[in-house]
Amino acid sequence: MNKSLNGLIIESDRTLTLHDGRTLGFAEYGQLDGNPIFYFHGHPGCRYEARLLAKYAKQLNIRIISVDRPGLGLSSYKSGRKILDWSEDIIEFADALKIERFAVVGFSGGGPYALACAYKIPDRLTACAVISGVGKMSAFVSFLSLWMPWIILPLSRKMFCNIEKSKDTLLKASNHWPEVDRNCLNHTDVIDIMAISLMEALRPGFRGAALDGGLIGKNFGFRLEDIKFPNISLWHGGMDREIPISVGRTNAEKLQTCNARFFPEEGHISLIVNHGKEILADLIS
Repeated sequence: MNKSLNGLIIESDRTLTLHDGRTLGFAEYGQLDGNPIFYFHGHPGCRYEARLLAKYAKQLNIRIISVDRPGLGLSSYKSGRKILDWSEDIIEFADALKIERFAVVGFSGGGPYALACAYKIPDRLTACAVISGVGKMSAFVSFLSLWMPWIILPLSRKMFCNIEKSKDTLLKASNHWPEVDRNCLNHTDVIDIMAISLMEALRPGFRGAALDGGLIGKNFGFRLEDIKFPNISLWHGGMDREIPISVGRTNAEKLQTCNARFFPEEGHISLIVNHGKEILADLIS
């Protein structure tokens, strides 16, 4: 998978072994000597998702390091993990790459992981961004998040077993998306990136994705009100049906130092597709 992607990929199938023997898979995009930004993918997703931002990284002299969460893609499964554990993995990961300070950005289900870093390791961060990010859920939705992935994902894995089936599944699912999100799939590169990201995320099995989905439904392990890191930006679309804008507004109210930006005409996918360059530029400004 180490294709040039028009010269935008540094390397797409790397692994790093942590002190406990687990493996983290990752990909790098943009410029090797650029400003480092760790990208945390959505749910389910994998390191390939950051290709949505690769062309902008090259233009802005940014090095995007996109990491598979445990049990997804090339990363080892970790039973009983918590969202806050991710910040410890990222510190060990950054130290191994000899990166002292860096920005983090989380898309959708990756949002809580970016905020966990802002909460637990603020001294290592230069900036934090959350795009279309999830927030605290109602008891009912939380219950569904905890249990439904274990029922649905074993079945849905068959729908993402190869690139053509993955694309077909996305196109069928898009019938329920707002028009602005459906239009994004007309871009060949967007649907290809989304399809291969989902396919790779589920390739090792469904346990990692199911646990990842379940964690979103639990308490994050910290309160957004307790995050003191001063450089957080939040981006959310008014047409988002996956994570309604009300969730973004609630998150913004709780984050004391948040710079919130709402786009009434954008959806879930369209926000990162149409404003990716703006988001990256803001992270290094």
